[in-house]
Amino acid sequence: MFYERKTKDRNIIKNFSIPIVVLPLFALIWRLFGVALAFYSLGGVYILLSVMPFITFLRTRNSGFLAVTMFMVFTGLVSISAPPVINDKSDLGMVPILLVGMYASMMVTAYLTLNRKLKWRGQEIFELAAMSVEDTGNSFTSRPRPTGQISISKTEMIRFIDFITTNLIAFAFREENRIVFVLSLPGNDTPYILGLKKDYNKDTWVAIDCDGKVAVNITQEDYLLFKQDLDFDQLCQSVGNVFIEFLNLSQDGKESQIIDRMNALRLHPFS
Repeated sequence: MFYERKTKDRNIIKNFSIPIVVLPLFALIWRLFGVALAFYSLGGVYILLSVMPFITFLRTRNSGFLAVTMFMVFTGLVSISAPPVINDKSDLGMVPILLVGMYASMMVTAYLTLNRKLKWRGQEIFELAAMSVEDTGNSFTSRPRPTGQISISKTEMIRFIDFITTNLIAFAFREENRIVFVLSLPGNDTPYILGLKKDYNKDTWVAIDCDGKVAVNITQEDYLLFKQDLDFDQLCQSVGNVFIEFLNLSQDGKESQIIDRMNALRLHPFS
């Protein structure tokens, strides 16, 4: 499928921030304090960093983050086990087993990443929504817009929430009279994953109340992700329509078609 991209990618360097920071630090410690401390420090850092993907798994139930967690843990254990082997190559200990675990989990992580299983997918919602918006005009306003209505049962909504969360499309917040889906755009995931952020008013969201009424709020920052000044009312309406369409597919048990539509956009796996 060929289409003209309507959104800009955010800075993807953050996806490589761990090696960008860790490797120079590893080299510096090696130079100043020796190889043993460098490997011990590297191992400690990776084991500490493994906490974040594990929390992400607990928050989203996306099992791919368990593979990321295992990769970081095995990498940390291999690093910690390396200094004795460097001193005495005949004393391998558990290193071969740890290396197998590290490479196996690394391959799984790479596969999941390239197949967009670990990708935050809010931007793809914007791309799908923008396809039907042709009019332009700087019409941004900060107030939410009503965009439609849908009939959905409590059981169907619970199923949809699980699907949206597990597939990294949005974070779901249950309120007294509505469910609010905050789009999981690059850069806004960490505060929600760690539970540091409860106020979503400064982010883009789609709300569905107990009567099935749908409302959309798009922030100015996210509106600026679009390459053109798309008509804001039409854009909000289109975002709401995308969620209504996804809800209808979920009700029919066709969630795989939702993933297929997003994958067909072929956005960069790291965007």
